[in-house]
Amino acid sequence: MKYGVIPSNMVERLALWMGKVPVPLLDSIFSLMKTRSLMAGVRLGVFEALRDEPLTASEVASRCQLDPECTELLLRLLTGVEYLEMHGERFTLSRLARRTMIAGAEQELIGYVLWNYRQWEMIAGLDELIRTGRGIDFHETMTDKEAWANYQRAMMEVARFSAPLVADRVPVKAGARRLLDIAGSHGLFGAAICRKHTPLKSTVLDLPAAIDHARELARTSGIDDIVEHRPGDLLADDYGSDNDVVLLSNILHHFVEETNISILRRAFDSLTAAGTVAVWEIEAPAKDQKPSSGDGAALFFRLTSNAGCYHGSEYARWMREVGFTEVQVSRPALSPGSVLITGRRP
Repeated sequence: MKYGVIPSNMVERLALWMGKVPVPLLDSIFSLMKTRSLMAGVRLGVFEALRDEPLTASEVASRCQLDPECTELLLRLLTGVEYLEMHGERFTLSRLARRTMIAGAEQELIGYVLWNYRQWEMIAGLDELIRTGRGIDFHETMTDKEAWANYQRAMMEVARFSAPLVADRVPVKAGARRLLDIAGSHGLFGAAICRKHTPLKSTVLDLPAAIDHARELARTSGIDDIVEHRPGDLLADDYGSDNDVVLLSNILHHFVEETNISILRRAFDSLTAAGTVAVWEIEAPAKDQKPSSGDGAALFFRLTSNAGCYHGSEYARWMREVGFTEVQVSRPALSPGSVLITGRRP
């Protein structure tokens, strides 16, 4: 999947083909304005104001206590990028915005857009990363409670897209009862697996700063009957010794290879016989593959966690090194760029 300059008519297509379009200019400014406008639309309540009826720019400004002239500029931009529609002088939500940009929407992504304010600050450190090789670890440096809340909510929103896909592909032995969801936040991935394998129940082990927000998200998502939360540090706390499934969802990209092998070894030791480990991750392309959006994810996580994404074959190699058997790598077609690796303790 790519993101870039997309011509909207034949003249623009021809100009792009002839090299007459200043592509770097468009990449540099319009992508910024689109992103920040989405963020402002959520944070300032613009999308919510348009939930029930079409409104003029001045009506939106009045309801949200904004400047009318600048509100109209924002609404026109959001119309141009297809999050709003304009009918005469009135603006209304597009199908895309109604599906994603209002509370309770089918694919609500409000939390992720708000989390982007923090991500915006982190990305400002990219130059320093390239110069020195030193990124940041936002899990250790982030102290803002609102940012933690937005982060937890964002991760839950993203998980809704892929949790059912993962649950369908994780092998679980008959009669399994205990699932350990390491750094599982809201617990949605573990819950999806438990729903398919009664009487399996999940325990989320996560940082204390994440737990309060995560517990509430589990409650509002209706999964607190099968998910409990335990504060702890995945690098130091005990994993137990009677887990039937250990789930590592979107966490190993925060660590270097040596640490990940150690985590997998501790997961192995905590499993019962024939127990399953499942790793769900954003995948970096292999070195001999053509560069893709996965390389952007690898650079992003190198910046924000001092580690990065890995290829599925690397996770599989680590699992076999630790002692797992029946190691399988799968890439669900409906979740491009992600990879699931499963293995069994003999």
